[in-house]
Amino acid sequence: MVARTPLSPSPLKTPPAAAISPIQRHTASTPKPLSSMVDKRSSYTDLNMPADHLFRASSGTRTPSALQRVPNMDSSSKSLSVSRRSSEELKRDMSSLENTSSPAASSPTASVPPSTRGRLREGRKDALSALAMEYGGSKRNALLKWCQKKTEGYQNIDITNFSSSWNDGLAFCAVLHTYLPAHIPYLELSSQDKKENFTLAFQAAESVGIKSTLDIGEMVYTERPDWQSVMTYVTAIYKYFET
Repeated sequence: MVARTPLSPSPLKTPPAAAISPIQRHTASTPKPLSSMVDKRSSYTDLNMPADHLFRASSGTRTPSALQRVPNMDSSSKSLSVSRRSSEELKRDMSSLENTSSPAASSPTASVPPSTRGRLREGRKDALSALAMEYGGSKRNALLKWCQKKTEGYQNIDITNFSSSWNDGLAFCAVLHTYLPAHIPYLELSSQDKKENFTLAFQAAESVGIKSTLDIGEMVYTERPDWQSVMTYVTAIYKYFET
């Protein structure tokens, strides 16, 4: 008899047990595992392939980043070599600068105040200015002191001015004898032979390129020659030998 429920109008039919196969019965009664319901994922073991297989891949399959690695490495190595070479050149330049003294350091006026440095530059342009800085006073007095110092120990010499102290020619001979002793036999000279003295002095000066600006005849007969003319000639002697 078919069992009936009060709520269902139609009877429930249950198939006989003999009509269900053992396999269907096992499937229906046993739940499927979760792993069978999820898609199978690739195992990491599937990616384990020989390294040479990867390198044998054609160049066309390389990614752009892989293709750009070689030129990037070359450019970086080039820039590294350039920077290294530049640093080496900089070290050589620094060592050369240390070994060679700079003009500012070697200059004798590097530590001199600007005002004094200006006077030194002026002294280079004007030899008498440098002489005045050395001896003090005016250019005229400085040159006079220089003449006195040069003729120390010479007989019959007493230089106190640029006029009467030079009227016999011995002062010129004494100054030039300190530079050109072979041209002037000073011990043989006399204050009475003015013409001989002037001639020897002027010839000795001309032998090295100092032109005479004084006239022998005028100097012989003048007791007090023009001091400016005498000073100009003595200045030429000083500049030639001392500057």
